[in-house]
Amino acid sequence: MRQTATFKLLATMSNSSFKNRLKKSIFIGLITSVSIFSSAAQANGVTWTSDTFGDLDSGAGSRFASSQIAITLPLERQQSGDEVFNTDVHLDLTEFRWSDTTAATGEYLWLSVPIYYRQKRTSGVELHVKVEPGLMTDLDAMGTENLTANVELSGRSYTGRTSFWQYGIVVNRYFGDRNPRPLVAYATRLTDSTEMWLGFPKTNIQTRWSKDFSTYFRIYPSGGFWREEVDNLVPVKVTDVSYSNWHMGVGGEFRWRDNIWFNAEIGQLRNRQIKATDATGIEISGTPADNGYWQLGGSLRF
Repeated sequence: MRQTATFKLLATMSNSSFKNRLKKSIFIGLITSVSIFSSAAQANGVTWTSDTFGDLDSGAGSRFASSQIAITLPLERQQSGDEVFNTDVHLDLTEFRWSDTTAATGEYLWLSVPIYYRQKRTSGVELHVKVEPGLMTDLDAMGTENLTANVELSGRSYTGRTSFWQYGIVVNRYFGDRNPRPLVAYATRLTDSTEMWLGFPKTNIQTRWSKDFSTYFRIYPSGGFWREEVDNLVPVKVTDVSYSNWHMGVGGEFRWRDNIWFNAEIGQLRNRQIKATDATGIEISGTPADNGYWQLGGSLRF
C-alpha cells in the first residue's frame, strides 16, 4: 500500500514543480562549484538584479517587472607570449512579472561557455575575439533551435600608453535579439585614479579611491532572448521571448576582507520592450515605462 501511494504521489506531481526543482538544483550546484573552484582563478562572481514593479507606457498588460540571478565561474586562464585565452561557465535565471497577461510566465535560463582570445598583432594593435555559445530555454524547449552564440570581433589600436580605440562588430542576445551591431569605443585614463571607457554598446567611468574601494557610472544593455514551449497549446509551439532594456546606473565595489569583494548598483532602466506568446498562441508586446533597478553582487579575486 505504501509503495502504491508513493507511486500515485509521484505520478501526480506537476511538470512545473519538477522544472522549478531542477532549476534550483542547477543553481545550487553552480554556487557550490564557485565556492570549491574559485581559489584556482579569479571568479567573476554572483549578481542579483531586480527592478521596480511599474506601469507600462503602451502595449499589453498593466504592470511589469523582471529579476535575474547570474553566476560566472572561471574554467581556464592561459597566456603565452602575445596571446591570451580565457574560458568561463555562465548561467543566469530570469523571471518576469507581466500582470494581466498570460505571457512570459516561466523561468528562463541562459547557460553558456564564454571564450575570450586576445592576440597582439603589432606594438600598437591587438585582435580581440569573444565567442559565447549557449543554451537559451525554459527547460521545456530543448531542441537545436535553443542553441545560439554571442559573438564579438574587434580590433584595438593604442594611441598612447593609457589610451586606445576599439572597433568591430557584436552579436549579443542581451539586446533582445540576435542582430549584428557595430562596436566602437575610446578608452583612456582621465586621472591617476579615474579610467573611462566611452562607446557603444557600453560606457564605464570608474574612480578608484583606494586599493579597497571604487565607484563607477555605467550604461549597458541587459535584456535577453530565449526560446520557450508555450504550455497547453496543441500542437506544441516553440516561440521566442524577447526583452530589451538599457541600464544606466551608479555603483561601488569594495573589498570586505582578504579576496572577498562586494558591489552594489542602482539606476534606471530605459528603452524597454518585452515580446512573448500568450496562452492562446498570440504574440503580444509591451513597452514598460522607465523605472528604477538595483543590483547586488559578490566575487572572489586573486
